Amino acid sequence: MMHPKPGLARLALLCASLLCAAPAVAADTPSSRLLPPAPALPDIYSWTGIYLGVQAGYSWGQERTAFSDALGRAFNGAAFRQSSDSALGGAHAGFNLQTGSIVLGIEGDVEALDAGETLVAPAMTGRVKRDWQASVRGRVGFAMDRFMIYATGGAAFTDFDYHLYDAAAGLSASTDRSKTGWTAGAGVNFAYTDNLILGAEYRYTDFGKVNAAGSGPLLGLTVRHEPTTHTLRASLAYKF
Repeated sequence: MMHPKPGLARLALLCASLLCAAPAVAADTPSSRLLPPAPALPDIYSWTGIYLGVQAGYSWGQERTAFSDALGRAFNGAAFRQSSDSALGGAHAGFNLQTGSIVLGIEGDVEALDAGETLVAPAMTGRVKRDWQASVRGRVGFAMDRFMIYATGGAAFTDFDYHLYDAAAGLSASTDRSKTGWTAGAGVNFAYTDNLILGAEYRYTDFGKVNAAGSGPLLGLTVRHEPTTHTLRASLAYKF
């Protein structure tokens, strides 16, 4: 009986060992390890869309009013600076279009307020009052996901009511003037949810010079009014 040579036996044993170890080595290679899928990135908030909302705030300012009288009455040339402070509230609507981080928009609002002051001159009492204001403005914003800062500016509208009383003659007259001015400011918005947007805004408004002429018994009287206001507002809007 022939016995295999020792060298051949060792070679056969080595080959068998390598064949058995190959699957284990392959299982341990990096390419065989499966990594878990990467989590999905959160969606960036889009400010594009139509929105409707409400706002409330406070308006303040110092306004100059002067009386002129072509008939030479005692109050001619009397001038005053009076307060126009008032709480206010109203509604607004607008549309935003976002391109990258830039948000372009247009917005309109209307508000009720109770701004008024009584002026007293020699032999003359005057009252200036307004109870509404509105604006149409453009907006340019910079968005950081759900947070946006913006600048705004455009046209402002209101109506002034004047009541004048001549104590010496016992005569009175009332008149009103609609006026267009300009308004500008800045604000911040935060998208609390995909639809609810919180906001805060400051605006300065200038209605220029308002001239109101007396008629009837106060013919010859002119009131020159220079109203400017500062306003802070908080808002809540729904984006569709």
